[in-house]
Amino acid sequence: MIDEREIKPNIPVKIPSKDGCEANITDVPFPVPFPKGLVYAPPARGTWTIAHSPMLIPGCHEIYVCCPCCLHGVVLSADEIPDGGNSRFSMVTLTNENVLKGDLEEMMIEGVSEVLKGLPEMPRLVECFTSCVQHFLNIDLKVVYRALRERFPGTDFIDGYMIPTLARKLTPDMLGRRQLLRAASMKRAGKDETLREKRDRAVSLIVNYYPLDPDSELKELFEKEDYEVRDFASCKTYEDYLALADSECALVFVSASLPAAKDFQKQTGMDYLYLPYSYSFEELRREYQTLTDRFGLNMPDPEEYERRITARAREVSELYNGTPLVLDYTASPRILQMALFLLENGFQVKAVYTDAFSPEEEEVYNVLREKYPQLLIRSTQHFKMRLLPRDEGKKEKLIAVGQKAAYFTGTDHFVNMIENGAVLKGDSQPVQLYGYSGILHFLDLLEEAFLRKSDVKSVIEVKAFGCSGRIGGEA
Repeated sequence: MIDEREIKPNIPVKIPSKDGCEANITDVPFPVPFPKGLVYAPPARGTWTIAHSPMLIPGCHEIYVCCPCCLHGVVLSADEIPDGGNSRFSMVTLTNENVLKGDLEEMMIEGVSEVLKGLPEMPRLVECFTSCVQHFLNIDLKVVYRALRERFPGTDFIDGYMIPTLARKLTPDMLGRRQLLRAASMKRAGKDETLREKRDRAVSLIVNYYPLDPDSELKELFEKEDYEVRDFASCKTYEDYLALADSECALVFVSASLPAAKDFQKQTGMDYLYLPYSYSFEELRREYQTLTDRFGLNMPDPEEYERRITARAREVSELYNGTPLVLDYTASPRILQMALFLLENGFQVKAVYTDAFSPEEEEVYNVLREKYPQLLIRSTQHFKMRLLPRDEGKKEKLIAVGQKAAYFTGTDHFVNMIENGAVLKGDSQPVQLYGYSGILHFLDLLEEAFLRKSDVKSVIEVKAFGCSGRIGGEA
């Protein structure tokens, strides 16, 4: 029998100092606040990965052609996706024998073919993922995909990549988002020249993981002018996905999707506008003016929206009455701007958890240093975070915005928000909070978090907040 002391050895744990993983904003550099080193990965798992994002494309089947050690994580991810996610996932194992024989192309062609022939129904789209080993050994993917397209002419193929050790210009997230649009752009590029010149009176929202809030003033503005809003995250059929390439213009809300927009433009000739999530009235005015100039829309009354937001923020901050807030970078790509908005509207923001500042937020960083020097910046990855107490939320009432902030503080009052996506009251699926209406909804979520407790553990242990195997209506 195993002695209990072997399972739980009585070893004293020394609590380390916070040096190197927590400091006032005036004492951390931009854009990397803390030195890189041994990394801790907290079990707050709501962010999306390359195993989840292809599920947003109706009819897409994922095939990972990788070594067993690389497959462990994605296999577990696929198995956890609800509503049949694992039925849209397959794998082909790369072995030492393949490496020694040098038959990487033949192995991938035959392995993927065998998988596809064994499926109950041929998928409309297949994204095949290769890993670092194949690229170290210079696999010829042109040969692979040419053969697969000849064998399966009714199926489209996307070349996916799981190559974190080879990331140079693009992060794995950026590369993954870019590849998700490749099938749509290739279909557009393959059309007759006359057809390629025709564009629908529509705009495409790319590449976001949550559909735009149906109450958004952005959607209302376009629909009033008879523009169709096509949303990557809410495609119902494969044809809806392909139609993303036929719009007049693409709209991008996240900087990680900019490589996708640039590649889309190169492949299809479609213009794009970068309109990042914002908690700044001044920036929102500029963004809506850009839309007005480009599409001839009637600009919303910014003063009315700003009055409503200011009044609502005052109401919620009075409810908080000095209750501290902690934020983390997974909640929004503009987390410093969110902190500044809250501080300027009477909230007490105690800390922001992040290991890197967005280059777009340097001006906000400087304002926070000058006006709110007491704001704490905390690491999420520093090895000390594994050992530091996570009981701050037990000692005092504290509201977290973001899963990692909730985990590290131990609070049970939090806003479950990933990349500006959240579930609104009365709904079951998260939506994308953009613009003035997005800020108003965010304030409602803050009020809800103050008034009600959450079962944080059961929420943050679920991978890819909002992901489903039946996204798009096709299993």
